[in-house]
Amino acid sequence: MQVLGLTWGDWDEPVFDLHPDIILGADVLYDSAKFDDLFATVTFLLENSPGAVFITTYHNRSGHHLIEFLMVKWGLKCLKLLDGFSFLPSCKAESLQGNIQLVEITLEKEKPK
Repeated sequence: MQVLGLTWGDWDEPVFDLHPDIILGADVLYDSAKFDDLFATVTFLLENSPGAVFITTYHNRSGHHLIEFLMVKWGLKCLKLLDGFSFLPSCKAESLQGNIQLVEITLEKEKPK
């Protein structure tokens, strides 16, 4: 197993050689100004790695559904794996605004081989 840190939107030589099975994003959806860089990188990696998935959490702090728009824009689909409130202690969940979800993001349609 190889673990590699990425800077979303940076396209250097090592990124072109990556063919991951799983892309794990921890605390990556907090700055909406960086979402396009994030999803451009994720889409590139998924397109070059058939069957790969991007696993991350998403904290929707408002009623806006920006992530759904971005899924369409980048040709991705999002499957909710777990609702954060189902595993957080109630004392922690009460203090959060919005909701937290563990999600799996894949390409909407795999490219033909």
